[in-house]
Amino acid sequence: MMLWKKSKEKAGDSPEVPLGPWEGSVRDILSYYQTTRLQLVRLDKLDFMPLLKKLRSLSLPHELAGGLDQLRLAFEDARRKEVQDGKRYLGDLRQILWSSIDQVCRVLEAGDRQMAPLAKARQHLQMALAQSDLEKARAAIREVLKTLSQVDQQRLGTIQQLEQSFRQQMELLQSELQVAQRELQVDGLTQVYNRATFDQQLRKIHQLSYLTGQKSCLLMFDIDHFKKINDTFGHPAGDLIIQLVAKTIVQAFPRKSDFVARYGGEEFAVILQNTDLIEARELVAKLLVKIRGQSVKLTQATCQCTISAGIAASVKGETPEQWLTRADRGLYQAKQLGRDRFIIAEDQKAS
Repeated sequence: MMLWKKSKEKAGDSPEVPLGPWEGSVRDILSYYQTTRLQLVRLDKLDFMPLLKKLRSLSLPHELAGGLDQLRLAFEDARRKEVQDGKRYLGDLRQILWSSIDQVCRVLEAGDRQMAPLAKARQHLQMALAQSDLEKARAAIREVLKTLSQVDQQRLGTIQQLEQSFRQQMELLQSELQVAQRELQVDGLTQVYNRATFDQQLRKIHQLSYLTGQKSCLLMFDIDHFKKINDTFGHPAGDLIIQLVAKTIVQAFPRKSDFVARYGGEEFAVILQNTDLIEARELVAKLLVKIRGQSVKLTQATCQCTISAGIAASVKGETPEQWLTRADRGLYQAKQLGRDRFIIAEDQKAS
């Protein structure tokens, strides 16, 4: 058996040189595989036996024949999977096409049902005009006008239904989008804003304070001895304490413009717009008192906590990062001075 291939040494009318049995077999296998990949719709009709018989006719060694059998099985498995995928894709496509055509047909059928009474009224008018019967013609005209009015009302009703359906779908999508956006902005444990949202809001409020000249205050809070709470009562108890503190902070700053966020771990941040240091100081003092009087009931114990705070008013000429650093420095000093207190960063006065 003689197989041929074209020589690569010359261009144009390249003479063909003989191929060895193995090289020719590989070429035929690759050619066959390439051809079948382009025939996805007819894959289930393909037959590997002719190729297998052709390969066996080459009188190849036993080991090579076994390798070819494995190759045949691999090809058959690949073909089988492609047939399944092809049928599934065609089924999906068929379903999509059918759904689209069915919707078009439904619209056309609805239009036909609306136009049928008008066609009947038009026919009555033609008959009356043909008979030169004035009374019948008048009645037929009234029928046509009445039918036209009914068709217009039906179409208007259909359009309104479509508009309402579309509006409901859009409202649902917008609601789902808002929920998704909020989930990206909110801390999962406490349901207050997360650190990334806080960073964005800090820049916005800082810029707004600069443009309007209104004072804003940044508050930083930290739960005192939180590691000891976790070590003593366990992490679930620690989570309950974090949730309690977050809820109490939100209640302490109820204005719509007040912004509460979990800064990280057991630390929280609050931005108060249009608020001076005197007002911020009073609000923080009340919050610390309220935190002292609260507790979390556990299975065999009761867990209480206190918090420390740092307060910093916005200052013209500083960056958001500098504003945050001052508030954080006040928080650090409050902890150094014994915790369960707050420090106003400007005058460094303990309270």
